Amino acid sequence: MAKKNSIHPVVTILSIVVALALLAYILFGGVRKRDISGTWIADTSAMGSGFQCGTHGIAASVNNSTCQYNSWELSGNKMILRGKLFQDRRVYDFSDTLHIKKLTSTVLVVEEDGRTTSYHKVR
Repeated sequence: MAKKNSIHPVVTILSIVVALALLAYILFGGVRKRDISGTWIADTSAMGSGFQCGTHGIAASVNNSTCQYNSWELSGNKMILRGKLFQDRRVYDFSDTLHIKKLTSTVLVVEEDGRTTSYHKVR
């Protein structure tokens, strides 16, 4: 009489659980590009400064003469903005990593270096 292998059902169940968890993360866990596309203005900005997230990872600054965004990307719940900083007659490449704390159709709350900033969507 052949001995029955008891590992096979366990591996099958674990595979199904992992697949379902991965599917749930893809559907509900991360920020999606379409959710963050648009123009975002800081709530604390009197001049209406902020940034625009366009298609294909293209970014732009809004009402900010010292910072020129040119690209953006998402990595989980982090948004990375890259661009050029104009300071003391010099130009520097930079990137900002913003941890997304809240995202709705009209509100974006991010944290960077312990500072929280709220934005509202204008388009």
